[in-house]
Amino acid sequence: MDTNTFITAKNTFYAYDIVPSFWLTLLGMFKTGKVKVIDAVADEIADGKDDLTEWFGENIKKSADDAGRAYVIQAKQDGTVLQYYQNIANLIMKNAQYNDAAKEWFLSRADLWLIATGKALNATVVTQEKMPGKGTTKVKIPDICQQVGVKYVNLYDMMRTVGIKI
Repeated sequence: MDTNTFITAKNTFYAYDIVPSFWLTLLGMFKTGKVKVIDAVADEIADGKDDLTEWFGENIKKSADDAGRAYVIQAKQDGTVLQYYQNIANLIMKNAQYNDAAKEWFLSRADLWLIATGKALNATVVTQEKMPGKGTTKVKIPDICQQVGVKYVNLYDMMRTVGIKI
């Protein structure tokens, strides 16, 4: 799951005080291993220093699923992920469609780590970003996922797939 998916859920349709069952159910999906997050996303959430940071730190950051696997995948330490990261970064940097500022911003965020991890683990990326229109100069997760063959879904599709019902 990308950082924005957590932030959007918290700030809008699944605010803690309105739909606490969403967060409990999501935590249950982490416990069964159906949902994971990568270290780069965990780092971005930690930078927020808000109630999401607190929830994440208490429930996700140092926890493990029923099989003993950490909820947080250490993507930055995985050699295969790193290789995909480098290959995808090169693809982005060589693409003249994107402006230089958009490239630099994208490369500085967790998004590229998320896509590289999805590629390495044959996993689905969850994002609230939408496919950009033709001629856009911004780098977006769905566009890069499509270019490198990584499946992506939005939060609602993930909820249907893993069985989250509130």
